[in-house]
Amino acid sequence: MKCFNHPAREAVAICKACGRAVCPDCGLDSEGGIACRQSCAQALLDNNKLYAKQAAHLKNIKQMNFLGSFFSIGMGCLFIYFSSQGFGLVYDFVFLLGAGFTVYGIMAQLVIIFIFLKSKYYMHR
Repeated sequence: MKCFNHPAREAVAICKACGRAVCPDCGLDSEGGIACRQSCAQALLDNNKLYAKQAAHLKNIKQMNFLGSFFSIGMGCLFIYFSSQGFGLVYDFVFLLGAGFTVYGIMAQLVIIFIFLKSKYYMHR
């Protein structure tokens, strides 16, 4: 592969921002990787900052989903308990609500675990 700026020279790397091939003279080694010029190096730094912010936000989302699913399971168990305190149509409805909350919480927890394991698999490939 030839350098984008110097067609007679062999490329040693590819710019991480724009995908151009670069020779040793053209490549800038920045924190985010190899860049072909200063604007691409700045774009890499900006992308790395954005990825770090998104990773922190994703961690908060996972924690809130985790807590929300356990809240649903807990409320479902409370509803089922209170439905066992009496008889009649209202108590049957409360039992169904409790069962629904519990099933929803369990399914949400399984989905969270599946997504977490899948993201760990793809991040360490």
